[in-house]
Formats: sequence, C-alpha cells, structure tokens
Amino acid sequence: MRLLTKNLALLLKILNKVLKKSIKLATSVSRKIDFWVRYLEFIPRPDDIFIVTYSRSGTTWMQMILYQLATDGKMDFEHISQVSPWFEEWSPLRLDFVSDLESFKSPRLIKTHLPYQRLPKGKCKYIYVVRNGKDVVVSYYHFYQSHLNYKGTFAEFYQLFMEGKVLYGSWFNHVANWWSHRDKHQILFLSYEDLKEDLKSELEKLINFCGFQITPERFSEVMDRCSFEFMKQHETKFDFATQILVERGINKNSFIRKGKSGNWHEYLSETQQQEFSEKMSKYQDKLKIVKQ
Repeated sequence: MRLLTKNLALLLKILNKVLKKSIKLATSVSRKIDFWVRYLEFIPRPDDIFIVTYSRSGTTWMQMILYQLATDGKMDFEHISQVSPWFEEWSPLRLDFVSDLESFKSPRLIKTHLPYQRLPKGKCKYIYVVRNGKDVVVSYYHFYQSHLNYKGTFAEFYQLFMEGKVLYGSWFNHVANWWSHRDKHQILFLSYEDLKEDLKSELEKLINFCGFQITPERFSEVMDRCSFEFMKQHETKFDFATQILVERGINKNSFIRKGKSGNWHEYLSETQQQEFSEKMSKYQDKLKIVKQ
C-alpha cells in the first residue's frame, strides 16, 4: 500500500512539472497537486502536534501558545510560519517561508484549516480550537476586507458564509465533522471563549495533553507572551501578509483585530441571528462544543 502511495505521488510530481512548463493558467491546479503530493508522502511523527481550526478561530493564538510551551519561546523568528508551518502548501493564505516539513525538528507544530477528511491521521496529537460561529463570520468579514480586497457588504458576506461559499467552506460542517471523530484519534477540543475567559486553566489542559514539562517561572512567562497585548505588539510576526504589504496595499496591523467574543451582536440582525441558530440546531449534538 505504501509503495502504491509513493508511486502515485511520483506520478503527480511528473504531471505537475509538465503543467508548470506548458500552461500559464495552471497555477491553481499545480498548487492543488502540490498539496496531494504532500498528503500522500507525509508520514506523521508520534510527537507531531496539529493545530486545527476553521479560519479566524484563534489559530495564530494557538500557534503562539504551543510554540511557547514546546520551546524556549524566543521571539527571534521573522514570522510564526517559520516555527509553526502550514500543512496545506496550496493554500491562498500561505507564505512560502518554508515548504519542507521534514526539515522541522520535533515536536512539529503544524497549522491547518483542513476538514477532517483531508488531513493525514496518525498517532500524533490534534488540537482543535472552535469559536462561536457568529464571531467567526464577523472576523472573517473584516479579514476579507483587509487582506482579500473584499468590497461587498456584511449582509452579502454573511450569506456567502452561511452557504459555505468562502475559503475553507462551511464552518458548520468543519466543526461538526471534527467533533464527530474526536474519539477516534488524540484530539483535544478547546474553545476560543474558554481561552479568553481562563487562559491559565486551558494552558494546563494543553500541558497535560501534550506532556510538556513547564516550570512555574516559565508558565508565568508563557501567560504573558500569549496575551493579546503582547501579540499585538509583535503583530507583523503573525500576519501572513507581512512580506506583501506594499505589493498588495494591505492595511498594516489589521490581522489581529480585536480578539473579543460577542462582537457579532454589532453586526448580525435579529433575522440573521435566528437563521444562524436554526442552522446550528440542525447539527444537534455535533456543535455542542461551540460556546454561545
């Protein structure tokens, strides 16, 4: 089976080389082939830690938290992707700081927004951070405006979100599918709201789940460095657009926006709130993890 997988990956690599040389419009196809090659060739290490989220759900925050817990926490990297890389190489939100996951020392802290079905499984650990979907849609709307040049209204974006016609598809399906498989692998579910309310307790959960050895002094430093204020001061180390600000005219210091919960009250109408709640109810117990 492994030989068949390697042969398929090799075939995809050859096809990709042909595409890159012969078709100008093949960029998106080539990126997707790059992803499938990575998917087929990737073998998770037992101490790998996948940081899994739907976009705008505390991904970067969790990258920083795990980086601080798993290392000495030095802030001498240019961008968080250099110490906690993307898995999906084809992603339109990925900077090409690094591409070879094998070059990373253990434990690898690998970030992904992939749905459950598309991420390699192994004896490694998966940290899934879920955030209230109504806050996600508001944060995603601002992200689309500041980083993807979106010109539509919030109402228009909200509709796209509800239909799953945004990057990474349906928030409802993403959360529900990962939650449904939580007992099949080493998956720890955390909520963005709990992290905001009691970071100390959530850090202790992570330490126990991952088996980290953290001294009281180091724990205090991690708490400080994982605060919203500290990360905002070092925002360029977390914003994927750092190196292309001038080229694309993206607003500086707009990646870490407010970091608040409940901001959706200012955006969703009563009708939209009702619609969101009705769609949530269709997933029954699969979305019970989501804080309201």
